[in-house]
Amino acid sequence: MMLRSIRFKVLAMATLFLALFAITTGLSIRLVGQVVDELDAITGSHVPLDELVARIDVTAFEYELALRRSMTQETGADGGADLHRSLGALADSLRADAATIRGLLEAGIGDPRNDPPDRIVLARIAGAFTVLERRVEPFLARGAAVQAAIESGDDAQARKLAAGFQGGDEWLERDLATMRAALDELTMTSMREVETHEERILSVSVALFALATVAGLTLFIALTNRLQRSFRQLLDGTRAVETGALDVALPVASADETGQLARAFNRMVTQLREKERVRDTFGKYLDPRVVARLVDAQAHGDTLSERQPATIFFSDIKGFSGMSEDLTPGAMVNLLNSYFTAVTREIRSRHGVIDKFIGDAVMAFWTAPFSPGDRQAADACMAALAQQEAIAAFRAELPHIIGLRRKLPEFGVRMGLATGEVVIGTIGSDITRSYTVIGDVVNAASRLERANKAYGTSILIDDATFRLAQGEIAARELDLLTVAGKTEPRLIHELVAAADRLTQAAAELNDLFAQGLAAYRAQDWDAAERHFGLCQARRPGDGPSAVFLRRVAALRATPPPAEWGGVWRLTDK
Repeated sequence: MMLRSIRFKVLAMATLFLALFAITTGLSIRLVGQVVDELDAITGSHVPLDELVARIDVTAFEYELALRRSMTQETGADGGADLHRSLGALADSLRADAATIRGLLEAGIGDPRNDPPDRIVLARIAGAFTVLERRVEPFLARGAAVQAAIESGDDAQARKLAAGFQGGDEWLERDLATMRAALDELTMTSMREVETHEERILSVSVALFALATVAGLTLFIALTNRLQRSFRQLLDGTRAVETGALDVALPVASADETGQLARAFNRMVTQLREKERVRDTFGKYLDPRVVARLVDAQAHGDTLSERQPATIFFSDIKGFSGMSEDLTPGAMVNLLNSYFTAVTREIRSRHGVIDKFIGDAVMAFWTAPFSPGDRQAADACMAALAQQEAIAAFRAELPHIIGLRRKLPEFGVRMGLATGEVVIGTIGSDITRSYTVIGDVVNAASRLERANKAYGTSILIDDATFRLAQGEIAARELDLLTVAGKTEPRLIHELVAAADRLTQAAAELNDLFAQGLAAYRAQDWDAAERHFGLCQARRPGDGPSAVFLRRVAALRATPPPAEWGGVWRLTDK
């Protein structure tokens, strides 16, 4: 298909529009030229003929009047000479005018500017003028005879000749009057024809102008409508893509710029669809928000490695190794996939980023820009609590998930959260990289997750996490702990519930435990034992109070140093 640009089409339309007006103007000029020719014929032939015929009539009358005056007046030698010159001049004028009329009639008959009816009329007038022209010389001859008789003094002969001269003059006047009437009628007829032609020219000009205008506007509207339709389709398609609809395809109706634009838009949508498919695919392996950040950073040549505060989350399934020995590989994969789906949904819905899955363990983090800095700890705690609720519902589906109705595994998950500065970004080689977080707080969160086993708890958080989220969560201070490989003690808390969902029983248990913990740190073993015992009575199987009851018994038997402040060293990593 030949490529015709919009510029070419617009120029072609403008050229055609101008051509239509040029044709209109040309036809108008041609018609006006015909009218001008008719007017030229009237002014160059009809009017001069009428003027000459009238002048012949006047000249003949002056000739006759001069003879009559000479008959009534005495003329001397000088007077006779003057009369002779005057009559001679009038006679020459009659002959010259007659010759001019003859020439004009012959020219008018042969002039193509006169239409055939006008030529016929002119031919008739020429025939009548031939008769009139034949009478001019006899008229002049009679006048010359009268003049001779007057000059010879023969008055009687002059009067006799003058009587015959007057009769001839009447014939001349009658013929001239007939000829003038015919010329006047011809002139009026020609003028009426000119007026008719002028009206026709005006009508034709208006019609041609209207036709050219309608044709030009029709072409213009057709072109602009097509352009408007193409651009509206492009605008609607762009808006649809903005809303996320990637199934848009614009029709390609031409090979000009609008068609090229539609093809480019369709290619763009295809590429976006492919990128979205890739993003969706990799979004299952890497958080889509991270993918978007990596793509943007790659496009701008930036590096994504920076130090910033973050809340780190670790979770692990209790007794997973033993559980895996009792299940088939297919059942185990189905179990893990269903479990990961349940907990991942809760993490992402609260702005968390899944870092990785390590066997049955989940590592996630909360940090800017995915979660606001003043919300990351609270979001992480709320996600942990939501996961525990999801796991409770998950247990009810275990028979369907693993295909067992008896000897179902005890399914529980331990979680640890710690907050602090980390290095976050793309880490790895030039060949393979991952987007992750590294730092001491990552190890702290992992060790807190494992410390749950020692305390019989499900969610442990460090003091930094608690202080940042304490307005939205309820937790009980659990211990001052030193983990393996660290000398600095870390204050840890058990995450109990959201602040607005803490029950009265749980609040009372937390108060009793806090009193027991204070007595324990003050080495008041009896008071500590009493309060921890009340905790066990309120909640049989409460892990932390059972742990501290055993510690109290051991420390009563082997008291710690006097400067001991309640720090407990956890030997397991």
